[in-house]
Amino acid sequence: MNIVSSRLIAIANMVSDGENIIADIGSDHAYLAIYLAKSAKVKKIFATELNDGPYEITKTNIRNFGVAHIVEAIKADGLKWIEDKKISISSVIIAGMGTTTILKILENDSKFIDCFILSPNTDAFKIRKWVKNKKYFIEDEKLILDNEIIYELIKVNKYAGKKIKNYKDLFFGPILRKTSKDNRLFTQKWILEEEKYTKLLTTIPNDNLNFKKYTKLKKIIGKYINKELKYGKAK
Repeated sequence: MNIVSSRLIAIANMVSDGENIIADIGSDHAYLAIYLAKSAKVKKIFATELNDGPYEITKTNIRNFGVAHIVEAIKADGLKWIEDKKISISSVIIAGMGTTTILKILENDSKFIDCFILSPNTDAFKIRKWVKNKKYFIEDEKLILDNEIIYELIKVNKYAGKKIKNYKDLFFGPILRKTSKDNRLFTQKWILEEEKYTKLLTTIPNDNLNFKKYTKLKKIIGKYINKELKYGKAK
C-alpha cells in the first residue's frame, strides 16, 4: 500500500502481532490504521480525529478500503475517551506531532493503556523524560529516514523493557545508544544536531538565557559523538 510513508511502516512494525486493540491518536485520515488492518496484525483499531473534516475523511477511507470491521473512527480529543469508555488498549500510537502536543495528550494517560508508540517530530529527550518520571520502560527504539528527515520512534511499555537511568539514556535512548555501532542514522542524526546548536550559538549573544543551555547541549552531543566516531561505539 503506497498510502503510507516509510515512517508509518516503521511505526506499524512496532506493533506486535496479535495485539488486541490499538488506538491511533490524530490518525491523519486513518492510513496507518488501514495499513495495520490490511496486514492483519491486530484485532481492533480506533482511529481518532479531533475536527469534523478529518473525521469525515477518516470514516470515508475506512469504508472505501473495506476495513470497517476492524477500524472504527472516533471523534475525540486525545486520550480522554479511553478512560470514559473503559476500553483496554494494547498500544496507543501518537505520531507526527510536536513534543509539546504529545506531552499534552499524555497528561490523560490511563490505566487502560499498556503501551505507547510515540514518534515526535522533534525533541525526543522530553518524551524520555516523561517516561522516566512515570517509571515506565522503553521496549523498543528505532530511527527512520523519511523525506530526508531522521525521526525517532519509541515504544513505551508500562511493565517491562529498558529503564532510563542517566542523561545519556535521556538524550540518545537506552536502546539506540547500545546499538549505535551498526546504526549509520544514529551518528548522522547527532552530527546534524551538533551542527544545529553550533549555528544557533552564532546567532545569539553570550548573555542570552539560551546561550548557556545550547552550549551545554552542544558539548554533551559533541563529546558523545566524538567517542562514537573514534571507538565505533560510545559507552
